[in-house]
Amino acid sequence: MDLRNSTIARLYYAWLESFILPILKRWKIKPHHLTVAGPLVAVLAPAGFLLHPLAGGAVILVSSLADSLDGLVARKWQQSTLAGAFLDSCMDRLADVFYLMGFWVLFWPGQHPLAAGLLIMLSIGSTLLISYAKARAESLDLKTPGGIMERAPRVIFLLSWSLALAIFPSLGQELLWGGLIAYLVATSLTAASRVIGSLNSKKD
Repeated sequence: MDLRNSTIARLYYAWLESFILPILKRWKIKPHHLTVAGPLVAVLAPAGFLLHPLAGGAVILVSSLADSLDGLVARKWQQSTLAGAFLDSCMDRLADVFYLMGFWVLFWPGQHPLAAGLLIMLSIGSTLLISYAKARAESLDLKTPGGIMERAPRVIFLLSWSLALAIFPSLGQELLWGGLIAYLVATSLTAASRVIGSLNSKKD
């Protein structure tokens, strides 16, 4: 699911350019500062979710905002490098892990944390496989399908999940397990689609 070319994405990036980039320019923020800031903020996700789902969601929002900005800053200020792109991919994967660890703490102590931990680990594996399959396929000159759970849709899903948990606390258990299973299924299908699609397709 490519959200980067959607109307919402264009409006979002136009807002970043108009209101956020001038601030970053005054502060002399470099792309790699933002790249590293994403996972550094994401480390706080478990602590945020221990406080409240909204606090955890806010951590994810700020972390993902930094991730949106690093590439935009690099392009606008002509500071794009291969090393920067590599670092960005690595830091995004690290942030993905901490996002899911944040949701895991919500299962403590009475929501079967061991079973939830197993599903969280499977979710982390499927999430990382989505990105790895694309990177490896491209290095071998293979086409890679997109899928419904690329990074932007994943972040939107997690933000929506945390918001739902905050708005409907009485449905906490149902929303926790339902969201986790839905995330695992969607990311697993996306990863499988990328692997199978790459195996069956070569670039023209």
